[in-house]
Amino acid sequence: MIFRNRFFLVLISMLILGKAYTQSIPVGTVGDEYFRILQLQGKIDPKYSFSSRPNFLTNKFPVDSFYQLIDSNLNTNIALKTRFVEFRPLLAQIRSQYNSLHPHGWNDEGMIKAKGIQTMARIGVYTRIGPLHIQFMPEHVNAENPPYEISDEFGTITKDRYEQNFIGQSSVRLNLSAVSIGFSNENIYWGPGQYGALIMSNNAPGFAHYTFNTIRPIKTFLGSFEFQLVTGRLEQNPMAPFETISLKNNPVWKEPRIFNGLNMVFQPKFFPNLFIGINRAYQYSELNIEQQGNGFVDKYLPVFSKVFKSSVGGTDEDKIERDQQLSFYTRWLFPKSNAEMYFEYGWNDHKDNFRDFWIDPEHAATYLIGFKKLKPLSKNRWLELNAEIIQTAQTIDYLVRTAGDWYIYPNGGYNHFNQILGAGTGRGNNVQTLNVNILKGLSKLGMKLQRIQHQPTPANNSYAFESLGLRPLRWTDIGIGFNAQKRWKNLIIAPEVNFINSMNYAWTFRSNFNLFAQLNVTYLW
Repeated sequence: MIFRNRFFLVLISMLILGKAYTQSIPVGTVGDEYFRILQLQGKIDPKYSFSSRPNFLTNKFPVDSFYQLIDSNLNTNIALKTRFVEFRPLLAQIRSQYNSLHPHGWNDEGMIKAKGIQTMARIGVYTRIGPLHIQFMPEHVNAENPPYEISDEFGTITKDRYEQNFIGQSSVRLNLSAVSIGFSNENIYWGPGQYGALIMSNNAPGFAHYTFNTIRPIKTFLGSFEFQLVTGRLEQNPMAPFETISLKNNPVWKEPRIFNGLNMVFQPKFFPNLFIGINRAYQYSELNIEQQGNGFVDKYLPVFSKVFKSSVGGTDEDKIERDQQLSFYTRWLFPKSNAEMYFEYGWNDHKDNFRDFWIDPEHAATYLIGFKKLKPLSKNRWLELNAEIIQTAQTIDYLVRTAGDWYIYPNGGYNHFNQILGAGTGRGNNVQTLNVNILKGLSKLGMKLQRIQHQPTPANNSYAFESLGLRPLRWTDIGIGFNAQKRWKNLIIAPEVNFINSMNYAWTFRSNFNLFAQLNVTYLW
């Protein structure tokens, strides 16, 4: 009895006296990309990996201080708060985009693959009651969705205007010291990528999930750790366009699926600027949940199962009808040079055993590599140089042992609301991006060059060409874009225009020119 009473006293003390953490900065909103910029500028501690987003702020580093680090003239202190209670409006945002001929674009949450004009609007508020944190940020998507030119391999026959409401970047969390547990619909972004992520990004709408995660690094004698454990539910929408035709053709796409994922990051004490991380994800149909095993962990937390297929029943693993993705990544900071490099390498299938991994590491593999460099200029201006390569096409190993395209699996596909959860560039695409910006506070002016090679090895029609001894068609987009961002008091306007030359569009002999434009308007309270 004495032990039990002491336990409750300690728990109550943690609830009352523990550090109070403020709201997250949702993925895809103004401020999200600035965490890494501020870190490379030397304004944020390099102990944070920023490889598990959304990012969280603390009572010692609240949202007001965060935005003022970006732009000292920005005032966002409208809030009602005491020591134990806080209420504040977050932001109002309208994002519009336009495609002149065919769908293009990714990392746009609930927006769909469509031609024409579409708009997403969201508004958010935040409440804290002691350690309980409630964020409500619903989203509404409205797309014109007119018909566009399709082929047997690409596109969706459109019918009507598309409208959809989401609970968006909303969450209910209990934050205690360095950890948080709760229920969320927020978009998750795992890994070091700037323009894409192999396992989790904001390409699809956020999905409902339970989360147990750190909100700051946990220090140990070995170094610092960060993690996020997620279990949720993936769904489809028969009224929305499909991101790839393979999703539509999959016979089990209508089944709701369970998602279980784990992200872990370690910063060694003897390498203070190096981060080493791992991502693992499973998804499987709710209809065959009894196949997963008898225990709670087997059914809902398979990320804690053994890695190699031979360790979990060999060929019996294939009978369970579930899909796995696994990736390792690293991010290396160079604070004195205001720069960083990063790399991620992943697989979309189990290796049978260590011998299989050692002999054929390329099977079902993909990678992402990039860097960011800032150079200080005069009058608080910075030159920003970003570059990234995403390689999701099959390697040459497919000639011996085909693995299929990333994100398209026999058991339902790695998607939510018909959109891929990982790299929004596509199911087997290779993308190279180079972006140069001039930064000053929240103002920005820049140019982007991008090359997208759609499912190059091979497209479904490639086999017919190869059997005739001919070179298969390659659908390649070459784009040049111009972007800007300007702040007037608390109003931030960010336009972007991209000119895209699509050669062999949709794996046909046709080529066209597509105009892709975006306008993002945000008001911060």
